Amino acid sequence: MKHFFLPITILIFSSSFLKAQTSTVEDDFEGNGTITTWRGDNCNINTDLNNPFQQGINTSSKVLEYHDTGGQYANIAFDVSNNFDLTTNSTFTLKIYMPSNGSSGSQPNQLSLKLQDGTLGAPWSTQSEIIKPLILNQWQTITFDFEHDNYINLDVNSLPPTQRTDFNRVLIQLNGEDNYDLVLGYVDDFSYNGTVAADPVFDNLVWSDEFNGSGPINADNWFHQTQLPINGSWYNGEIQHYTDRTDNSFVENGLLKIVAKRETLTQQGFTKEYTSARLNSKFAFQYGRVEIRAKLPTGIGTWPAIWMLGKTLTKMALTGTTKDSIQRPGQLAAK
Repeated sequence: MKHFFLPITILIFSSSFLKAQTSTVEDDFEGNGTITTWRGDNCNINTDLNNPFQQGINTSSKVLEYHDTGGQYANIAFDVSNNFDLTTNSTFTLKIYMPSNGSSGSQPNQLSLKLQDGTLGAPWSTQSEIIKPLILNQWQTITFDFEHDNYINLDVNSLPPTQRTDFNRVLIQLNGEDNYDLVLGYVDDFSYNGTVAADPVFDNLVWSDEFNGSGPINADNWFHQTQLPINGSWYNGEIQHYTDRTDNSFVENGLLKIVAKRETLTQQGFTKEYTSARLNSKFAFQYGRVEIRAKLPTGIGTWPAIWMLGKTLTKMALTGTTKDSIQRPGQLAAK
């Protein structure tokens, strides 16, 4: 007789302060910024470069290096977790240095800042852009004000930027686009004069089962799903009976153990050669963080699973009279 164990502990956290949290949008490339991920499109970037021109208005030690090595639409960009509200705060500021020996071709020396909706398949299609001229061989501060500066909407039917709430991406582009010229520049001290809603910090423990003690599972927390669907078999071609016996699920030494066993069992008019357990939590939530410590076995024919599913679970679904694909609360199973 072969057994497979699935030991588990579970913690669920939520937050009571979802609406109050905001975050600044800034990066000084010294480790103090809130922009965690810059990326380059047809452009190499280094966000931890020693400042090669510590002079003038910028003597900081670290900068971002922008190196267009010939990409047709080279740029650098980052996303924010929630959209900008430009109705009261519409200004983006950065420092830029562009050496005269760092570019090729005859493109104008300029800096573009574009706001886009990163959720679109073609995020540039509704972008709004401001272009500013650059002076070579010196650090300068460039400000892009989407309320007062001249802006360009790629889609002429788009609303003015300050009347839109769909921007969640900032894109920066040196010189023009749709060319294969080389461009080298350095960026520092990027900032936005407002804040954006921050991702919630889920740190308030609202439900847990650490499976203390020994014996049967806590029936206040878990429901054994044992009723076969109407065709006598589970919908994934599984060949086991799920049981509510402690032979197949129990608590021991701070762990929930789900045990898949090779044994003959007849119940509900069907005989099967394997048994296991399938547990549904009795707790549901809308937003939160789930921490699970689990050790899942491997073996031919096994399919241990931890599912996060919706709470729309009816008595009919539990008793097997509707399709097994109906949404449930969190579910654990070893098959």
